[in-house]
Amino acid sequence: MKIHTLGTGHGNSTFSRFNSSTLYECEDGKLYLIDAGAPVEALIRRKGFEIKNVRAAFVTHMHDDHAGGLTGLMKQIIKYPAGREFPFTLHLPEANAIPALQGWFLAVHENAHNPLLEYKATDDGDVYEDENIKVSAIRTAHLRTKGRTEGDPCSFAYVLYFKRENLTVLHTGDLCRDFSDFPKIAMEQHFDVCLCEATHYKPEDSTAYFMKSKFDRLIFIHIGDRWHNLVRDRWNVERGEAALLETCKDFPYPVAIAHDGDTFWF
Repeated sequence: MKIHTLGTGHGNSTFSRFNSSTLYECEDGKLYLIDAGAPVEALIRRKGFEIKNVRAAFVTHMHDDHAGGLTGLMKQIIKYPAGREFPFTLHLPEANAIPALQGWFLAVHENAHNPLLEYKATDDGDVYEDENIKVSAIRTAHLRTKGRTEGDPCSFAYVLYFKRENLTVLHTGDLCRDFSDFPKIAMEQHFDVCLCEATHYKPEDSTAYFMKSKFDRLIFIHIGDRWHNLVRDRWNVERGEAALLETCKDFPYPVAIAHDGDTFWF
């Protein structure tokens, strides 16, 4: 299995990072996408992949930097159907996002009801399974307001189990400011790798959780401005990344910071 971090920026794109999108590649060439920030379909092509092999996508939450590239991807799926062996299954974290997305797709004169497009509303627990992968969703609190639960927008982390490779991945999506919604399963179950956002919380709030987590490897995605460091009129990536890695120096597993276009092998 390979993990391709297509876009690794936060809410704003930077000089070196597009919005969030991560592509998982199985041994048989099938592709699975988590988040679809723009320009996701262009980045898939830039990595040399064919859109026809993207089997499913899972959106962690409905912020534009995680979902803004969906219509471009959907257009390519229905525009080039040749060779596609299965519908594209799109999992959205809020049921009301489905008609809204379909309406926008219709507004840009595309067929939102093409049979190659399947829409699913995500809920807690198992959400998808095929011969390659089983995906489960864990609710997080990134979009929730303190004191409110019912009816609030939903955000999710995903657990991906790759059957043929016997690998398990935790992909957090965005978390709340105090890191309290970091999935507790990370401290209860072994994961070959965790992909965790690095924007919305302070390192001191996350250290205790990371130290107890049962990962073999941690990869930071969704990289915040402070891990770039703005120096005068330009960004200094090396200084910011070194500062982030310094906060992780005592972690009991290797830590990496992802960049747009990186590939991680497992």
